[in-house]
Amino acid sequence: MKARSASHVMAARGFSLVELMVAMVIGLFMTIVMGAVFLGSKSGMHRHEQLSVVQHSVRTAFEYLAHDARMVGHRGCFTGSAMAGFASDLNSAHIGSNYALGVEGFEYDATKTPFPWVSATPVAEKTASNWKASLSAPGGIKPIPIDDIAGTGDGLTPGADVLVVRTVSDSPLRLAASTTVGAASISIENRTGGTCSDGSTAKASGFCANSHGLIASCKRARVFGVQSLAGTTPLSITLSSSLAADPVYDAASTQVFPMQTIVYYVKASSSGDGTSLYRRIFDGDPAAGTEEELIEGVETVQVTYGVDTTTPADGAVDDYVTADAVTDWSLVVAVRMGVVVRAFEPVTADTPVRASDVVNGAAVTYPSTPKFDRRVFTTTVALRNRISHL
Repeated sequence: MKARSASHVMAARGFSLVELMVAMVIGLFMTIVMGAVFLGSKSGMHRHEQLSVVQHSVRTAFEYLAHDARMVGHRGCFTGSAMAGFASDLNSAHIGSNYALGVEGFEYDATKTPFPWVSATPVAEKTASNWKASLSAPGGIKPIPIDDIAGTGDGLTPGADVLVVRTVSDSPLRLAASTTVGAASISIENRTGGTCSDGSTAKASGFCANSHGLIASCKRARVFGVQSLAGTTPLSITLSSSLAADPVYDAASTQVFPMQTIVYYVKASSSGDGTSLYRRIFDGDPAAGTEEELIEGVETVQVTYGVDTTTPADGAVDDYVTADAVTDWSLVVAVRMGVVVRAFEPVTADTPVRASDVVNGAAVTYPSTPKFDRRVFTTTVALRNRISHL
């Protein structure tokens, strides 16, 4: 009985204080290790998610750019014809209606504001002389109209280039009847869809009052302004000015398009945190254009232009040059855009990140604090209407 009682006592006595303390220390150590692993994994996943969002946003923006740039120079059947048959009734001195040039740009002068960047939220620049236009290429806008692009008083981000493309904005429309010499109106097929800038008036065949349009046959083309629209089938467009001395545009071989100018640039984000890539669309309605914020976190854009300098032209890029080095915008057959995009949230001070990069040929050094994950993306777009008619 005594032996059995002693056995029961031994079995029931539990852990000693020393054993309990050892177990607690081991458990605490394991908790700390597992917590560190969890926090590290969570931080890594968060960085990965941010970069995934950045990559998706850039792909979307480049899709916009590619779509816009590929249509540069499209004038229906007149595409690739001599400019002697092209005319415009719109103001060629305004960046939103200089349709004689399908593409142009402005190069930021790095000597004006020294690199490296000193802030992740740079002060907007409003001095036009800080962007260099091509002085030798005929027909370009000089100097850069910052207020027209960014909005009055906003300014642009120093260090970032500006790209301008002009193109048709919708599929072709057919004339419902041939024109007469010097006609003040045209009749076209009617399509519905979309609303004008007043939010209540429906677009007719992509047009509103003051819209920009193109009428083109295989022999001639003219950009016009819309004064008013009337009727349904067909749609009658009263032009802001007549077709002047243009010969008859035959209904069977003429197309009509809405036209637009699109400007890509960088300025302060609408959120107030850093900068974004924007585009402003000028199509006549409204006169000041419509601004769209494409990607938040874009810190710079560097644009170069692929020029075909071979005589006769063969449609191949012989060199990539900056905007101020282009001697003839009609020789540009490709556009290359490089962007720097940063993540939305900074990383910890001990996280290794890139301190500098080369963006489409331009060396940039990033601010040291706060530290952000940054990525460089580059895309090249061939202007297919410049090479398909050679």
